[in-house]
Amino acid sequence: MVAMPSLPIHCRLAVLALCGLLAATSARADLADATERLAACSACHGEQGEGVRGAEYYPHLAGKPAGYLFEQLQNFRDGRRVNAQMTWLVGSMDDAYMAAIATHYAAMPPRTRPADTGAETLTEAMRQTAVRLVEEGDPARDVPPCTACHGKALTGLEPAIPALVALPADYIIAQLGNWRSGVRHAQPPDCMAEVARDLSPGDIRAIAVWLSRQVAADGAGPAPAGSFLPPRACGAMPHGEAP
Repeated sequence: MVAMPSLPIHCRLAVLALCGLLAATSARADLADATERLAACSACHGEQGEGVRGAEYYPHLAGKPAGYLFEQLQNFRDGRRVNAQMTWLVGSMDDAYMAAIATHYAAMPPRTRPADTGAETLTEAMRQTAVRLVEEGDPARDVPPCTACHGKALTGLEPAIPALVALPADYIIAQLGNWRSGVRHAQPPDCMAEVARDLSPGDIRAIAVWLSRQVAADGAGPAPAGSFLPPRACGAMPHGEAP
């Protein structure tokens, strides 16, 4: 099981100060005063969801599909994802308020710089492993390429598949590790749990470090819904047949 890092002190203080405010107003989907209402989110994810500089673990939210962000908030609230601070923060939010938060961050410009920190140096051997798995997958292990679901630019697919580029390597490693160990779950069928179990720890580290160095060209957002069909059933997303 992958241990989850503790929140930095500035994140913890923001959560403590504002989770009561967010919870008390969870029935309202009005985010006109988003700066105040989302300050707890901004402390760890950046003012516009672009990520906090130097963060080793917390992901950027900006420009990701609203459906994906909404589902993750539900997952934290309903126990499919485990993070004490996030569970506390969203525990009393209703769906309308979470949908408003997701829509707010989905409308922000996508991140345009690589992750500020990485788990380690990207060696040539790691780069080759990552590029092969990201672009070709491994049919012998029934591992599809990352691009088959997250798009050729790895910027995601509307309405519910996220971008992978520029995420902190340690965050990717932790999430894939949590899927492998059964700590993290998604709406069934949970395709990422299947993929994560078929990857070796070395594969996961290589992919994570490589992805952390990539950026979306010109701040490109997720591909439009229906522009391609992922090959594997995953949650409620439409899918095609695997080749």
